[in-house]
Amino acid sequence: FPIAGVLIHPKFEAKYGLLGTTFGGNHLACAAAIAVLEVIKEENLIEHAHLLGGKWMSHLKKIEGVKEVRGKGLMIGIEFDFPIQELKQMLTNDHHQLVGTASNKNIIRLLPALNISQVEIDLFNQALNETLSIVLSSKFETRF
Repeated sequence: FPIAGVLIHPKFEAKYGLLGTTFGGNHLACAAAIAVLEVIKEENLIEHAHLLGGKWMSHLKKIEGVKEVRGKGLMIGIEFDFPIQELKQMLTNDHHQLVGTASNKNIIRLLPALNISQVEIDLFNQALNETLSIVLSSKFETRF
């Protein structure tokens, strides 16, 4: 359900009708949002994302071909020394791993579900390592 929240600095006086929305006042969307917030709290998903994200970023920084890793929690950007189009395509087609891109053509964005498991992260890491070895070896071969 579409839902959003708006915060206004106290120096701005909110007036009725100032912040109208298409989906404003949808009781079902509000109930769904409350349920989501309860799950996030009950399952400690913020702490989970912080712990796994930090561990994951440390691992990614050690992979050959990775120039830089940055992010917060499970929102991770991996920058490479080369355009990632081929890498992204192979991850999707060969390993069924969906990754995002950025305006910088050398960056893969990761934004997994907050409840991702270490097993799922390990599967991604394995797919990334296998794919990177193929991509890097083909780039090395084309240089000579």
